[in-house]
Amino acid sequence: MKHTQIRQIAQWSALFTTLALALWAATQFREAPQLILLGLLTIIALNFSLPPQQGGGGLVPVVVVSSLLMMGLETAVILFLAAFILAELTHPLWASVWEDGAGRRPSRWPRIGQGAVYLLPLLIGGAVYQQMGGLAPLPNAELDNLAPLGGLIGGYGASYLLFSAGHWALLKRPFSQFLTNTALSNIAYGFLALPVAVLGSLTFLSGGLPAFIIFALGITVLSVVIRLSWQRRRTLEQRLQQFTTLNLAGMALRETLDLNAVLERARQQIHKLVPADKIDILLLDEPTTPPSDDFTRWVAEHGRVLDLDQGNMHFAAQRALTPPTPAPKIWLGIPLMAAEQLIGVMVLQRITSAKPFTHWNRELLLAMAGQASAAIQNARLYSRTDEALARRVEQLQALLDGMQEGVLMVDVNGRIPLINPFAATLLRQPVAALHRTSLTVDQALLIGYTKQDWQNHLASLASSQEPQTTPTLFTTPLTGKSRFILRQETAVHTATGQVMGWLILLRDVTEEQELAEQRADLTRMIVHDLRNPLTTMLTTLQLAAQRPHDTDALMGSVQQGATDMLDMVDSLMDINRMEAGQPVVEAEAMRLPPLVEKVLGRLRPLAAQKQITLHFDIPSNLPAVWGDAEILRRVLINLLDNGLKFTPAGGSVNGRLQPEPPLSPNHEPGVRCIIQDTGPGVPAEFREHVFDRYTRTNTGGAQVRGAGLGLTFCKLAVEEHNGRIWIENAPNGGSQFIFTLPGAPKELF
Repeated sequence: MKHTQIRQIAQWSALFTTLALALWAATQFREAPQLILLGLLTIIALNFSLPPQQGGGGLVPVVVVSSLLMMGLETAVILFLAAFILAELTHPLWASVWEDGAGRRPSRWPRIGQGAVYLLPLLIGGAVYQQMGGLAPLPNAELDNLAPLGGLIGGYGASYLLFSAGHWALLKRPFSQFLTNTALSNIAYGFLALPVAVLGSLTFLSGGLPAFIIFALGITVLSVVIRLSWQRRRTLEQRLQQFTTLNLAGMALRETLDLNAVLERARQQIHKLVPADKIDILLLDEPTTPPSDDFTRWVAEHGRVLDLDQGNMHFAAQRALTPPTPAPKIWLGIPLMAAEQLIGVMVLQRITSAKPFTHWNRELLLAMAGQASAAIQNARLYSRTDEALARRVEQLQALLDGMQEGVLMVDVNGRIPLINPFAATLLRQPVAALHRTSLTVDQALLIGYTKQDWQNHLASLASSQEPQTTPTLFTTPLTGKSRFILRQETAVHTATGQVMGWLILLRDVTEEQELAEQRADLTRMIVHDLRNPLTTMLTTLQLAAQRPHDTDALMGSVQQGATDMLDMVDSLMDINRMEAGQPVVEAEAMRLPPLVEKVLGRLRPLAAQKQITLHFDIPSNLPAVWGDAEILRRVLINLLDNGLKFTPAGGSVNGRLQPEPPLSPNHEPGVRCIIQDTGPGVPAEFREHVFDRYTRTNTGGAQVRGAGLGLTFCKLAVEEHNGRIWIENAPNGGSQFIFTLPGAPKELF
C-alpha cells in the first residue's frame, strides 16, 4: 500500500513538472507551442491506440510523420521519445482507456515493443525522405516534386508493416492470425495514414497554429472514436464468450453428482469467467470446512456480497474485520443460496493485482453462484440418498446372504452397492471384490446381457429412467454342470419417486426347466405308448370285420390291448395319487401264487415271441400277504415285462417266491419276490435312479430319458404296502429286482 502511494505521487509530480516546463518553454521559444501541441497529440494517440496484442493500430503514424514534416527528423524523434516517456509516467490518467475489454492492461515490455514499432519506421522513413531531397518544414514547392514524399510513404509503410510482424512474433501469437486480422490494418496505418500527415503539415504551414489546432482536435476525436469503437466491439465479443462459458459451466456442473467433483469444476469455471489468484468455495455445514476468516464470516452472517479493494478496504478496518493471510489487494465474497437458505460462500482474491472486479464481473459471478448452488444442493441430496441407501443395504445384507436367489443392485453410476454370495458366484468373484465397484461389460455378459443391452441400460440409469426389460433365461456353468438362470430387473425408487438404482434378481430354475422337459417327455411317452395299442386294436378290429370266423381270437387280442392301455393309465393316475399322499391300496389278506400264475399266463406269449425262457419258482405253503391284488398284479407285470424288455433272445427271466420274516410282532410272516434276468444289468452308479420317473437304462448302461414310469409305479406301490424294493446284480449276470410284502395283521386271525 505504501509503495503504491509513493509511486502515484511520483507520477503526478512528473506530470506537473512536465506541464510547468512546457509552459515555461512556450514563453521562451518561438516553436514551443507547436512542439507542445505535437507532444500532447502524440501522448493522446499513444494512449488511444489499440493494444499491442491487437496490432497496435491507431493514429500514431499520422502524428509522428506530421512531426517529421513540420519539425524535421531529429526533432520528431526526440519529441516522440519524450512523449512516450511522459505517457508511461502518467499512465494512471489513462487507466480506464488501457482496459482492453477483458480488464487487463498490457504489460511494460509489449508497450515498449510497440513504441519501437512506431519509432524505427520513423527513422527509416525519415532517412529515405532526406536522402531523396525532402525538406522540413515541408515547403509548398515540395508538392511539385512528389518523389521524396513517395519515398517517405514507401519506406515508412514497408518498415512499419515489417516491424509490426516482428513484434507480433515476439508476443508469440499465431502468425496466421496476424495475416487475417492485423496485416490489413497495419497496411492502412502505415501507408494510407501518411497522406493525412502531409495534409496536417500543409495545414500548419498554410494556416498557422490555429488551423493546426483544429487539425489536432480532429485527430484526437478520431483516435478516441477508433479506440471506443474497438473497445465496444471487443467488450461485446468477450461478453458473448463469457455467456457461452457460463452456459458450458452450468452443463459441466450438471454432469456429475459427486460433491468434490462439483466444487472442483465450479472453481475451474469461475477462473475461466473471472481470473483470480485464489478461488475458494466454503460450505457452511461441512465438517471438513476450514475455519473461515472475518471477511467470509461477515458474508455468511449477513448473506450479502462483500467487495473490497484499495478504495474501500477501510470498511473492514472500521468493523474490526481481520483480513485473511496473505492479505489480498482485492477480495470478493458472494453468498451461495439454495431454496432461500445460505449454504456457503464463494470467495475470490487477487493478491498480486490491485485491479478491482468490475460490475460486469460481479454479474457473471452472481450467475455462476446460482448455478454452483444448485449443483451443490443436488450433489448433497444425492449423497444423502446414497448414504440412506447404504444403511438400508446393511440392514438387508444379512437377509440377502441367506437367499437361494442371486440379488444384485446397480446404482445410477453403474456401481454395485448391494450383492449377495450367489450373484457373486455367477460373476466369478468374491462379494468383497465386487462391492462398490462398477459392473463391467464383461461381467454383464456373465449374467445374460449383450454388450449393447448393457450399454443401453447404463444410459437409462445415468439419466434416472425406468429400465425397460423383460425376464431373460440364460445358461451358465455352475458347480460342474450347466444351469438355467432366470434374470429379472426392477427399478428402486426414492421416497420422491426418483430412480436411485436397479435391482437384478437371478434365480436358478434348472429344476423347473428339467420338470418342463419331463412333462414334455411324458406327453411324448403317453402319445407313443397309447398310439401303439390303439393302432393294434384298430388293425385287429379291421381284420375281425374281414374274417368273421376268427372273431373270437381277434377279439381276445383287442381285449388284451385295451387291458394294457388301462393298466398304463391306471398306473399313471396311481403314481400321481401316491405322490400326493392319497390312499390307493385297498389291502386284504391274499395269496400271491394264483396272482403270479395269472400274470405268467399273460406274458408267456410275449416271451415265446422273443425266444426268452420265462420261469417262476413257487413253493408250497407260502404265507398270505396283506395287499391289493390289482395293484400287485401290475407290479408283477411291470417287473417281468422289464426283464423281458432288456433280455436278449435265448436268455431267460426267472422268478421265485420265498417266505419273509414278519414285519413286526403284530404281523404274520410275509413273502419275498425275486425276479432275475440275463440282460446287461444296471451299473452301480445308476441303480439308485432306476426307480425315478422317466428313467431307464439301455443295453449299454447309459442313462436315458424315456417312458420309465413302470419301475416308478412299482416302487411307490410296494412302499404303499409297507414293503421294500431294490435292485442287485444277479449271480449269473444280469439284474435281479427284489421286493418284500408284509404278512397279514395277527388280529385278523
